[in-house]
Amino acid sequence: MFRLLSDLEVALNELLVACRESVDHFRDATRIIAAEKMAKDLKHIADAREYFIPKLENKIREMGDLPAMPDPDKEDGEMLIHHIGAAVSDDYTATLLQQRIEAEKNILELIEQAKSNDDDKTCGALLDELTVQVKNAIEKLSVLAAQSPL
Repeated sequence: MFRLLSDLEVALNELLVACRESVDHFRDATRIIAAEKMAKDLKHIADAREYFIPKLENKIREMGDLPAMPDPDKEDGEMLIHHIGAAVSDDYTATLLQQRIEAEKNILELIEQAKSNDDDKTCGALLDELTVQVKNAIEKLSVLAAQSPL
């Protein structure tokens, strides 16, 4: 049986994929970053984000849809590019941190998109909590970027 997804279901699935990708990219970045403290900070951000994945999956299931998964080929390609960039650069840290900040800003946009489609506010608390986590991640990444040599 074919069923059209609501705008909220589509928005939540896009948000879920972006959150999964961010966890994968943060964990991969810990292998590229030479500074041990910075790598731990990135791992902490990934751990905090991972907390939201089952919550988003459950919301999507409650609405009658199946949670979406990231495209593994796309992710592998992006990570390969990061590893190559790190290998040919004296210090890839600033670039990597800026990429993560941009990805976090994209997640904020996806949250806003989901909120605008959540007419019944069924996801309000979850989206608000995720917004706080993403803003904290951006703040932490910005601090790390300011500390990183250019």
